[in-house]
Amino acid sequence: MNGRWIRRRIWQRRGVWGIFLRVLFLPVACLYWLGVQIRNGCYSFGWKKSRRLAQFVISIGNLTVGGTGKTPTVVWMAQELRQRGFKTAVLSRGYHRKGNQPRMVNPSLSAKVDDFGDEPAMMAQIFGLTVAVGSPRYLAADQVIEQGAVDVFLLDDGFQHRQLARDVDLLLLGSDAEGWMLPSGPFREPKTALGRADFLLITGARERWQRVTTAKKAPSAVFYGSLQPQALIALESHRWQEYSVSRLARRKILAVAAIADPEPFYRMIELSDGEIVDVLEFPDHHDYSLEDGQRIARAARNADLIVTTEKDILKLIRFPLAQKLLALRVAMIVESGASLVQSIVERIQEKQTRHLVGG
Repeated sequence: MNGRWIRRRIWQRRGVWGIFLRVLFLPVACLYWLGVQIRNGCYSFGWKKSRRLAQFVISIGNLTVGGTGKTPTVVWMAQELRQRGFKTAVLSRGYHRKGNQPRMVNPSLSAKVDDFGDEPAMMAQIFGLTVAVGSPRYLAADQVIEQGAVDVFLLDDGFQHRQLARDVDLLLLGSDAEGWMLPSGPFREPKTALGRADFLLITGARERWQRVTTAKKAPSAVFYGSLQPQALIALESHRWQEYSVSRLARRKILAVAAIADPEPFYRMIELSDGEIVDVLEFPDHHDYSLEDGQRIARAARNADLIVTTEKDILKLIRFPLAQKLLALRVAMIVESGASLVQSIVERIQEKQTRHLVGG
């Protein structure tokens, strides 16, 4: 059972077997819920301590498994703060990477993606962000601090990472507004955890989340955002080149994706007038093998273009697909985003002032 099958059959209760397995997993979900409550209680009552940094820390995370636009939001926030003069660095666990030692992500395209994880590599190699991986994250923060000054750390997927204290929790709420705890549903934490957030960014199921946030103890600062296609990128002469999304119009597309929920990716291609003639889906964070590359090449014979995601293209550029291979660049567009950023900037400045006065 892969993640896509679980989402379709169990979490969305499709078919008799899906409903049966959802109920079958319910005792495990109850134990998972209990474990989460005990762990959160230990931090809330001070029985477990979080490591606090002198630098400002922003956590960007979610309540559910994937599909909220978390990493594009990290990129957006890092770019917004950098434009305002702050030195930023992203801290990530480095999911599916080899080894567990904390390390800075090599921004060189020649660096192996599996040494860092696909999303940290994408943020460093495509977007030019300073990124470090490690578990716990404060060890990754130490790596960054050793290399020079930094004003703000952003925790990628940090809402459940309680080992590092944060100054702001930005919680994303996506299309999964209903359901049970893992593994019977997509929720990592119960909805009561909304009260831990400073700001909410709703990126899907707006009406359903509005009802939830009204009923639960939730922050009053609620923003809305959505992922929107911005461009196509391709690697040419060891440099990323950007092209208009209009290049997809009336072209036969082979869509290749290894992400938690690829449906929005497909919709963006179709809304750009691309004709998807075939789809190859792989598990989230999939490490493409030589056999996978050959399979993609065979499927591409009937397509004009191979379109993938930005984190997948870093793992596909080693295959002889370059003439057809493009990645769809998406960005998180936040309604009243300047207001959200300004609110966070004010908090950063307050902490910096306190640090100077105290120092």
